[in-house]
Amino acid sequence: MSILAEISRILKEETGEYSYFIPSLWLGDFSKRENVKINPAKHYGKIIDLILSQKEENINYNTSFSTIKQEIHKFPGDWLSNSNIYNLFVRLTTAYDHNNDGILGGLLSDTTLNNESIRETGTFLKSIAILPYLKELGINTIHLLPITSIGSDGNKGDLGSPYAIKNYYEIDNTLADTLIYLPVEDQFKAFVEAAHILGMRVILEFVFRTASKDADWIKIHPDWFYWIDKNTSQEHISPKFTKKELETILEIPEGKGEYIPPHNDYKNFFKIPPKPDQIRLENGKYIALRDNEELKIPSAFADWPPTDIQPPWTDVTYLRMYNYPYDKGENYNYTAYNTIRYYDPEFAKPENANKPLWIMIKNIIPHYQQEFGIDGVMIDMGHALPSELKQDIIKLARENDPDFALINEDFSITKTARDEGYNAVVGHTWVVEYEENGLQKIINESKDASIVSWGAPETHDTPRIAQKAGISFSKITWVLYNFLPNLIPYLHGGFELGETLPVNTGLNFTQEEISYYKDKKLPLFCKNSYNWLNHDNMINFIKKIAQIRENYKDLITSTNPKTLKILETNNINVISFSRLSLNKKIIIIMNTNLELSEIANIELEEYNCYLEDHLSGKTFKIKDNKLALDLEPGEILIL
Repeated sequence: MSILAEISRILKEETGEYSYFIPSLWLGDFSKRENVKINPAKHYGKIIDLILSQKEENINYNTSFSTIKQEIHKFPGDWLSNSNIYNLFVRLTTAYDHNNDGILGGLLSDTTLNNESIRETGTFLKSIAILPYLKELGINTIHLLPITSIGSDGNKGDLGSPYAIKNYYEIDNTLADTLIYLPVEDQFKAFVEAAHILGMRVILEFVFRTASKDADWIKIHPDWFYWIDKNTSQEHISPKFTKKELETILEIPEGKGEYIPPHNDYKNFFKIPPKPDQIRLENGKYIALRDNEELKIPSAFADWPPTDIQPPWTDVTYLRMYNYPYDKGENYNYTAYNTIRYYDPEFAKPENANKPLWIMIKNIIPHYQQEFGIDGVMIDMGHALPSELKQDIIKLARENDPDFALINEDFSITKTARDEGYNAVVGHTWVVEYEENGLQKIINESKDASIVSWGAPETHDTPRIAQKAGISFSKITWVLYNFLPNLIPYLHGGFELGETLPVNTGLNFTQEEISYYKDKKLPLFCKNSYNWLNHDNMINFIKKIAQIRENYKDLITSTNPKTLKILETNNINVISFSRLSLNKKIIIIMNTNLELSEIANIELEEYNCYLEDHLSGKTFKIKDNKLALDLEPGEILIL
């Protein structure tokens, strides 16, 4: 019996009565924004049975979707180019005040539970239940933020960051739903099974160069970590360089410069790793006692550029990727740019590789492939991993699944990532869109991109676009990223609802904005939920765009630069382009002025005819190859 079928059976036997509400959107009702009281076991069981009714016989849905379909792309994993991605942060996306008491969770023994022991933060069961909703939005790929167990040392907020990974091989127990008694691993397995039955792929995210400061590996393998004197204060966790040193160091990425080590006063904070029997857990923190000294694990920090002003990453620490003789004068026993990112060639020799750690890291993805049947992975900070380790990770993943997809968290769009075996990069639409003529830059860049990237109006690390620029601009970017070549529409959860609170303040925030959000309960660290009852949202708009995109799918997903033609509008505020093939054509026109109407005159190949707008149903006349338009503020035409 499949795990999903087992959950259906368990829910049928559930007889508990609860005060349990969900938003009407979870019922598939796009016309209302209401709080609806339901019987949770019956509701979730009904959705699961509906999903199971679409299941084919004799298929193991806990293998990758490409395995199920017996697909292998010419470049392994290039199914990603045809994806519409939804970024699902499980504990946030399906969090809800189910007993309608105005508090999310709050039970003293477990803050994720309410007074009826119902988990009000998000779970895999509730995430299964919204898969039909996501399918209505045109989504065919789910990108999950990290789902692994979370450490507690140095945590921010009441839940901690999912990037503070305690054990890469264990799933966060708080993602299990209390309505069913199956372990969290089985509940995740059911999620993957349900997604695959519905024709949706699942991508996980991992960060391989850090771990939580109380990670399970510390007690067993202390030599995989850096150690400092226990009395070292937080302000000493990152190295300082002189202005002249920085000028030289900053040239290293270009193959120039010089590897300058940190000053001795910083290096002296670091100590030789202790033995396992010298380590104890003290008030939730690992402390090592050796002779007359006490040691602790240092916090990580934003390592590039070395002048980065981010506060310490108090909940994670860097892994020791290389071992180097401690008795040498320059022993590289410290965390700095030259030991954790741009590895000094003397330090990063093959014989110095921390092979036991590397073996443990490169087997993480195969574990999730074999146990759950995931389809791809996003590697956080992949470009900062040792090259040999990175290639081992990619090679082993594709030995397990020849059509496995890999995304690099790289904001630049270069051929390097493609050469390394990645199918896509994160890219930078989420920052360029706010620049002067930024949308036109994105159009121009998309034509000859060397690798596909996310078409993301926002991510979990950036400002919410609805808050920064409004719903009208949000719609403009979503249309742009759905119809340009070499972009994968990427819907960060909550975007469709018009959410305004960022999940984190990691990228593209001003110092003033960071200060403003400092005391806010940001969802990356704290319990929170989306406003599923918000009327000012884009759900129906996104659904419509998905339908149009599907009708032109082969044309839109083509990477042939000849399918994109940039159209002159004679107005800097109006952008336009067409996608065309021998038998299909679609024209996009957008007024980026959100306050004023704009006039545009566009020369087209069509002659004396009418074109219908896919969004409004209006018709527009082309006379003598010219389309004359008077566009409302923020108006979008898809002809």
